[in-house]
Amino acid sequence: MADFRKLVAVSLLAGVLGGLLLSVLQHYQTLPLILAAEQFETPSAEQAHDWQPSYGWQRNGFTWLFNSLTGFGFALLISAAMYWRDQRGYLYGLGWGLAGYWVFFVAPSLGLPPELPGTDSAELHSRQAWWLFTAAVTAGGLFGLFLSRQRWLQIGGVGLLVLPHIIGAPHPEVAHALAPEALQQQFVIGTAINNAVFWLALGALSGMALRKVTFS
Repeated sequence: MADFRKLVAVSLLAGVLGGLLLSVLQHYQTLPLILAAEQFETPSAEQAHDWQPSYGWQRNGFTWLFNSLTGFGFALLISAAMYWRDQRGYLYGLGWGLAGYWVFFVAPSLGLPPELPGTDSAELHSRQAWWLFTAAVTAGGLFGLFLSRQRWLQIGGVGLLVLPHIIGAPHPEVAHALAPEALQQQFVIGTAINNAVFWLALGALSGMALRKVTFS
């Protein structure tokens, strides 16, 4: 139990710092693109009455809170994996951060890239199911490919990595977006860069913090 509390403390520190870093990157890199895309939308009467955080400290504060909570959860996964493998230091952390980036962002984004407001999408539940399936089998594939010495598990790992993309992500029959294609491409690239920095920072911070902690 004492070790678990230490892992939680390490993950909370990494999550808060990683969430702050991601929030700053989003504020300057992707938020302007989202605001630009929202100009192409025509708000409905229902949307007009929904509460939304105002631009400024409210939106920035909620963004930082959400990113910190997300970072805490992901950092806990990284710290637990490093604890399980008895690994410490920022280099190991960078490796686990890269793995997390691939599992939770790159692989799902190959089928469902980040979208700006005003973009038509497939039904939400089908997209969520495909995203979760892709993340799960990608994690299993990386485990078999890099953390196993048995040839059949390595071959199976490769198969798992490509399986979701053979099945294919759900998409609407007719794709339509209000924002220009160039704006969408900028958003995809900016989001990919932001998440790469976020995951590598989570890994490095977790690895460095774990090196300072003594476990029983």
